[in-house]
Amino acid sequence: MTTKNNRQIKRAEVGSRLRDTDPMPFGKYQGKPMEEVPDSYLLWLHGHFQEKIANGQEIVGDSHRVLLYIEDFGVKNLKP
Repeated sequence: MTTKNNRQIKRAEVGSRLRDTDPMPFGKYQGKPMEEVPDSYLLWLHGHFQEKIANGQEIVGDSHRVLLYIEDFGVKNLKP
């Protein structure tokens, strides 16, 4: 039963992807539209999330939504 609930939560998170006009949900740029968050900060977050994933931690909630936003945009398209 827990697995089913986790899957439902993940589906809900994926279904609520961030758009450029949505506010950054946390951190230094909290409240700014995603399109105004500097690329360097998004690159830093992506690296931070990748480290957590490599250490076996799961990225959930707003962090997961931001990670998906970064990956949808394409990490290689971000400028340091």
